[in-house]
Amino acid sequence: MIGYLYPLRTYLIVAGTIEKPNPMTADWVVPLSFNPPLLGVAVGKRRYTKKLIEEQKDFVVSVPTIELLRDVWIAGTVSGARENKAEKMNVTFTPSEKVTAPSIKECQANLECRVVNEVETGDHVFFVGEIVNVTHGDAFEDEKPAVSDFKFIMHAFSGPNFIWQGDEIIKP
Repeated sequence: MIGYLYPLRTYLIVAGTIEKPNPMTADWVVPLSFNPPLLGVAVGKRRYTKKLIEEQKDFVVSVPTIELLRDVWIAGTVSGARENKAEKMNVTFTPSEKVTAPSIKECQANLECRVVNEVETGDHVFFVGEIVNVTHGDAFEDEKPAVSDFKFIMHAFSGPNFIWQGDEIIKP
């Protein structure tokens, strides 16, 4: 039944360290509060990323564009518990300023988050993170996306089915 919510924006959730980063693809990311700045991400209970976030109490939400689709696919289909995803991906992991989890240089934004709450939700854990720092590229100015110049990824539905939004902005 969750499929009726798609298409959803696709992000990379990065946990681990700069020495051993572990990115995971996630569609279930949601803003929660302006003040304090909070967001939430649902991570499957059996995911290696869940274990890392629980241990270090932080993560980074990286915002990819369609040019990184191959890397997004690797992050979502390779298990970090069994393989080093970073060695398979063509992205540059950089130290974050305020959290242990690294950021991704090629992503258009990196939101560094400290875990402030965890909620079990069926087969997932919902991590609430306070955004403690943000770095961004040219796709954002004053927290607004340049949708006419950059192709943000959306997961159309399960499996390898992705789209990006058009650049037409429609107002009511």
